[in-house]
Amino acid sequence: MGTNLAERFSSMPDGVCAAIFDLDGVLTSTSARHEQSWRDAAEQFGFPVTSESLKATRSVPRATSLTALLEHAGVHLAPGTRDAVMAFKNARYKELIANLKPGDAFPGARDALTRCRELGLRVGVASASMNAREVLERLGLIEMIDHVADPRLAAPKPSAEIYGISCAALGAFPQHAICIEDGASMITNLRAEGMHTVGVGDSGLGAHEHVAAIAAWDVAATLTRLRA
Repeated sequence: MGTNLAERFSSMPDGVCAAIFDLDGVLTSTSARHEQSWRDAAEQFGFPVTSESLKATRSVPRATSLTALLEHAGVHLAPGTRDAVMAFKNARYKELIANLKPGDAFPGARDALTRCRELGLRVGVASASMNAREVLERLGLIEMIDHVADPRLAAPKPSAEIYGISCAALGAFPQHAICIEDGASMITNLRAEGMHTVGVGDSGLGAHEHVAAIAAWDVAATLTRLRA
């Protein structure tokens, strides 16, 4: 972690393009399941959470989420108990995602992935969730993904490192990557690394281009602009 992204690409071929997607908020929504699993863990271990404090758990690693929840609650837990809370939370989350099905992917998600591959882009997913592969499998999207990044190998989001690792795995320089995200701070850091950004949802995310939802993204139009 913390490696200069440029060091990853010294031997890569020029001209390779990749599309790297965030998962939650871009291809599907798992936020409600994440929040419910945190609520259940908090109840099990006896510390309070609120709708406001749960906002800090979105798109960040489990340990970071727990730290934010405990700080908000003013509660200290021993390391062993923290590990138990996170294990409980993950087990509960797996129970909640067990009923995910292809219809839970956002409208247009499959079409966007298909179009990327038709146009010669290698496709990756860079999610903070360690369960991203399982979610993609249950959504029926995994066969369209060339690489699912392991968040344990990168600095926590909003660091751009997980996208840099994805670029390396896909054989693409950062400046030849299109990153599809719904987080403003994440987009800021991706732009700082020279990656092209497509913001999904809020038009004020600061991306190079914005779409209201993944179904509205015209992949071909983006490639035409970048290759002009």
